[in-house]
Amino acid sequence: MKVWIGLLFIASVLAGCHSTPSDFQSPVDVPSEWTDAPNGPVLPDQWWTSLDDPSLDQLIETALDGNFSLRMAWDRLSQARAIARRDGAEISPTLDLTGGVSRTRGQDSSYTTDWDLGLIASYELDVWGRVRSTRDAALLDAMVAEEDVHAAAISLTADIANRWFEYAEQSQRIEVLERQQRNNREVLEIITAQFRAGQVRAEDVLRQQNLVESSVGDLALAQQQAETIRLQLLVLLGQSPDAALPVEEAVLINLPPLPEIGIPSVMLQQRPDVRSAYRAVQAADRRTAAAIADRYPNVSLSASIGTSANRVSDLFDNWAANLAGNLIQPLLDGGQRQAEVDRTLASTSEAINNYGQTVLTALSEVESALAQERQQMAYVQSIDRQFTIGQQVVERVRDSYLGGQSDYLNVLEAQTSVQQLELQRLEARRVLIGYRVDLSRALAGGWAATAPEPARFVEVDESENSSDDHAARDAASGDS
Repeated sequence: MKVWIGLLFIASVLAGCHSTPSDFQSPVDVPSEWTDAPNGPVLPDQWWTSLDDPSLDQLIETALDGNFSLRMAWDRLSQARAIARRDGAEISPTLDLTGGVSRTRGQDSSYTTDWDLGLIASYELDVWGRVRSTRDAALLDAMVAEEDVHAAAISLTADIANRWFEYAEQSQRIEVLERQQRNNREVLEIITAQFRAGQVRAEDVLRQQNLVESSVGDLALAQQQAETIRLQLLVLLGQSPDAALPVEEAVLINLPPLPEIGIPSVMLQQRPDVRSAYRAVQAADRRTAAAIADRYPNVSLSASIGTSANRVSDLFDNWAANLAGNLIQPLLDGGQRQAEVDRTLASTSEAINNYGQTVLTALSEVESALAQERQQMAYVQSIDRQFTIGQQVVERVRDSYLGGQSDYLNVLEAQTSVQQLELQRLEARRVLIGYRVDLSRALAGGWAATAPEPARFVEVDESENSSDDHAARDAASGDS
């Protein structure tokens, strides 16, 4: 009893000696404002709704529920929370029930049966905060995992949007190429008739035939690309390749005005990847505190109460209690504990540097997306003007050719140029939309989401799958 009271006194004196969570100096100086910030509407939490594309809304809703990578992020969050509960349980006392029975044969060949029953309680006083630091690190890991879920969801929505508008570009490209192919065939028929009448040369017919074949090849390539993107979309949706997209019409939208982006410091606080990196630094710091505390004495208390008897009916008649205190001070461990302190310090340094890199990346993404969209907008406008002028050139050169004032090669060059410009317009508009998606991804801060139901084993009929199992084993072993 005196030992126990003494240990309690030591614990009360040293209870305030454990380290407390510390903040750290950011390795990056965050600018007070952006280079050239727009002053548009506020970007909603579900950023994709600002694009006003119902088909995209439906795709993202499907993906947020069915994407397996996002589901795995939710599973990692569940694991992190369970680990936090497990590590936090060490702060509470433990209570175990013991029991047993033994049978002994004596020299006179008689048997004696001994019954015993007891309760054992133990508690680590955690004078230096090792247990609390370990618990805090696990709680911070769970916060990291939660932010990673939000970051994964934002990345998924951006990937869906990019793939969807790439699919829209290819779908419209197919429509344009089919129309161009029809026009080129009609011109070929006219040129062929003129050749038969002796009005044009054979090389003019060959040039037009080559233009027709070029459009055929471009069309096949666009159809192949559209199918590839469709399959990528299905994977992001969590659906099999033989499924159909849940939406039909894919168009390149007209972008709304640039959103308001606020100030850099607020943007950084909203981004889940930045918050995740910050929590990771705090978790690494707590692990360092736990490693340092592990070098100091471990103080624990234990208490037990038990009974034993030769008969079960007498088991509760004779009880014995015991109360003990323990103090363990590491003396020689070959440098193991100091090595762990050094490792956690290096891990903390790595986490701080990772936080700095994450902040720099976040700031750069916003600035880059803004600059790229503005420059791309100027490029799109230039392409539009070139296309309009090109159409006028085609009309005038064609009139000159029909009037015998121009060579057919001029017509072909003007026609080819304007057809290429029409396709460049589609690509330029899709790239412009992609930069808006990049900006939205950089500004997005996440939204409230519900975790999906975890995956579970299901019972299967072994008889139905036996033949498939045999075939799988044969294939694995190389048997035919």
